[in-house]
Amino acid sequence: MIFVVAVFLISLALVGHGYIWIGPINRLHAWAGPRFVIDWLTNLCLAAFVSLPLLVAWDLWNRDGLDVYQYGKAGGFLLRYSQLCVIWGVGKIVFDWFDRRSVDSPKNLLRCQKQWIEPSEPLAVYGLYPRLLAAIPGNQIFRLSIEKKRLAIPLLPDNLEGCKIAHISDVHMTGRIDKRWYEVVVDEVNRLEADVIAITGDLVENEACWPWVTESLGKLRAKYGVYFILGNHDFFVDTNRTQQLLTDAGLICLSGQWHEAEWNGGRVLLSGNERPWGSDSLDETRTKYAHASEQFHLSLIHTPDQFYWSCENHANLALAGHTHGGQIRLPILGAVACPSMHGTHYAYGVFRKGNSVMHVSRGISGETPLRWNCPPEIAVLELTRATEI
Repeated sequence: MIFVVAVFLISLALVGHGYIWIGPINRLHAWAGPRFVIDWLTNLCLAAFVSLPLLVAWDLWNRDGLDVYQYGKAGGFLLRYSQLCVIWGVGKIVFDWFDRRSVDSPKNLLRCQKQWIEPSEPLAVYGLYPRLLAAIPGNQIFRLSIEKKRLAIPLLPDNLEGCKIAHISDVHMTGRIDKRWYEVVVDEVNRLEADVIAITGDLVENEACWPWVTESLGKLRAKYGVYFILGNHDFFVDTNRTQQLLTDAGLICLSGQWHEAEWNGGRVLLSGNERPWGSDSLDETRTKYAHASEQFHLSLIHTPDQFYWSCENHANLALAGHTHGGQIRLPILGAVACPSMHGTHYAYGVFRKGNSVMHVSRGISGETPLRWNCPPEIAVLELTRATEI
């Protein structure tokens, strides 16, 4: 019994220790600071993540005849740190459990139907490290989930009742995954025949993949238009080139812009927010669209951290990506790594503040080809007017 309790406490300490050091990494990667500073601080956190448990184990090993309970009373920084980790682990598990209950509330997400799609033929993964990750049992990088979701939208105009928006994000053309994967995704999106298609950033981060843009994303088509913004990884290459390739293919760029369109006989307002990485004059130019305050407002934001901006600007619906759903979701713990100032709160799903609803996509791919219990996603959002305001 004592052994079981000891193992349980050690497990809680390790969970708490992980949260303590992964939390800062999550927030570092939501920051638009210099890349070398972010990488340096990330490596510092990872070094602490690896070394501190080893130091605690070494300290315990060298205290002859001391069991775990006595160790907790013996004093010293490492001992107190271990106790802090246990408390932090318990608190974080409980907090996250309650926090996840607010995601996908049945008041906001009225229905969700899932369909699984896998490529008909094996797809190549390039590079030793990516191939090793792709070979891990249970890796879902090529297990595409098509999720048809019915969203309750406050103040939805009558002419947009039943409007369907296909939402994809985080395509991440790095060259590590076969081009055919992106073509499969595009074929599936077009097959859904959505009224609108929205892409919320992180499209191309390798110049060698620019030709892929026209051959995949460039073939997307929808009745009322295909709209896109860029994400932080797009700024690793020439963003003007990426935007030009897509606009030449007929897609509509919303990067840092307001845009008016007509859907089903009614005017709609769209905005594209790439903050904190992209500069814009959205706040200054908002006054030009004061007359559009009664129109349906669709806000494309790369990171869900900008949901507050969408709410301040009376967006009926905000679409975001960036977080990849965490890419790895553990039993009980859920997502642990999530590049957001809010930690894992906005990992993925449907959220609401006031009269604004946000959908966060798990994305299509990632810089690291590893997904576990978190498959790539194409979301089809059917809009209906909310009965509860």
